[in-house]
Amino acid sequence: MPDLENWIIYPEYFDYRLSRRLGRKVRLEYCIKSPSLEELHEALKLLKIGGMIIEKDKAHPANWFEKKGRIIIPKIPGKSKHSLLIEIAKTLKIVRTKLLRKKKLKEIETKKKRKKAGVERYLERIMQKKKK
Repeated sequence: MPDLENWIIYPEYFDYRLSRRLGRKVRLEYCIKSPSLEELHEALKLLKIGGMIIEKDKAHPANWFEKKGRIIIPKIPGKSKHSLLIEIAKTLKIVRTKLLRKKKLKEIETKKKRKKAGVERYLERIMQKKKK
């Protein structure tokens, strides 16, 4: 028998590639492409929902062949699960954009470092030739 004091949240609830039959719970306008368990965890932290239990080796019953994991959170009194899912979905979009920005910034920094390293190598070669 399921635990009546907790809600289980799967990443499939927010995946726009899935149909309702395969586990999507929110409308397409709130969904993102293949959300990860880490992104879901970050969204729940931004919403300040505590007492989370992360289970990485679990699968959604309709998507049993893909083990994306799940998060168990305590029920929030006075709030329905569906309204919470919509809030999580909106926050997931914010989390996704933040992670993409960080990733792009890292790529730009590594490109700059590579360019600097190339210029520095070139200058070293020139200096060595002048010494000879």
